[in-house]
Amino acid sequence: MGDWPGNSTAIDAEWLDGVLRRNGVLSGAKVGSVSAADLGVGVGIMGEVSRLSIGYDGPAPAAPSSIIAKFPTADPVNLGVARMLFFYPREVAFYTQLAQHSPIRTPRLLHAELDMSDHSFVLLLEDMRGATLGDQIAGLTPAQAEAAITAIGRLHGAWWGKVDSGGMDALFDFANPQYGAAVQAGYQGFLAPALSNFADCYGDYTKKTAERLAPVAARVIKDLSSGARTFVHGDYRADNLLFGPGLGDDGIAAVDWQISGRGGPLYDVAYLICNSIPTAYRQQAEKTLLRRYHDTLLHMGVQGFSFDDCWEAYRFAVLCGLFVAVFTSGGMDLGNQRGRDMVRAVAHRVDAAVTELQVGDLLPAA
Repeated sequence: MGDWPGNSTAIDAEWLDGVLRRNGVLSGAKVGSVSAADLGVGVGIMGEVSRLSIGYDGPAPAAPSSIIAKFPTADPVNLGVARMLFFYPREVAFYTQLAQHSPIRTPRLLHAELDMSDHSFVLLLEDMRGATLGDQIAGLTPAQAEAAITAIGRLHGAWWGKVDSGGMDALFDFANPQYGAAVQAGYQGFLAPALSNFADCYGDYTKKTAERLAPVAARVIKDLSSGARTFVHGDYRADNLLFGPGLGDDGIAAVDWQISGRGGPLYDVAYLICNSIPTAYRQQAEKTLLRRYHDTLLHMGVQGFSFDDCWEAYRFAVLCGLFVAVFTSGGMDLGNQRGRDMVRAVAHRVDAAVTELQVGDLLPAA
């Protein structure tokens, strides 16, 4: 591990004062006190997320009164998954290399450290206090869903066809066969307990599709990432979205970029629509939202990608909703009752989408 605090409670005034000064966030008055409040239990299950309240020993009108700190999760099972899938290096890479160019509003980076030997890290980020956090359990409202789908279209359109050159080729690639193999191994290990722990959430068609997906999971990930390619968020869901009038043209900001990288764009779209939107609303507005997304791509200059292409890529990407459902419900520590309620809500939504869209028909042969 690098030479920095290992969690938010280990942060003291001296260390925080030093990093804020080195990054041009603070001048003049010194940090006199710092206290941490956990924000991530049952919500940020793959990392520790805390709000740091900061006191100064003199006037500091331009300095933040609070910031957000992120560290690796303390849970050994979740930490193993995060390391296996390179979650922490991916988020640090986003904030240090791409965030300043992102069409989606993101928290301002204040400080970042990463040790690749064990994936220990710390991120200090702007506190977007006052914005409204999306609710994964309740699901997005229609207005929030429309804002979210437009924003992700702008993100994808900005880097459409550009991620495999110009320096971006060093970013994480979902098409990497080692990644596909790791996901497949984890999925196979978690599948039986997932279907047992949340048996009431899945119908027969989804259970059979989930089982058929197990031996071809790596192939599905490769196929999803081998067509149109762009930069994807990877965990684009309600609990990672903030809404408010001070958040730019779309009124939205996205956080938690641990699963970001180069890959197939429709994963983000299917993940949002099938995981974060109540089933009844998805059934009513699915194609309308997808047309909004496709229109945004066209407005951003994307060519050679018809709405029919978009719809078929969306259906295929719905398969990948099973990866998250199985990983989270099959053995990871969900934090608290809210974490369990969230997984249950998502499982029901994924089950409905998989069944209604008959996406098992798209699985490659084993």
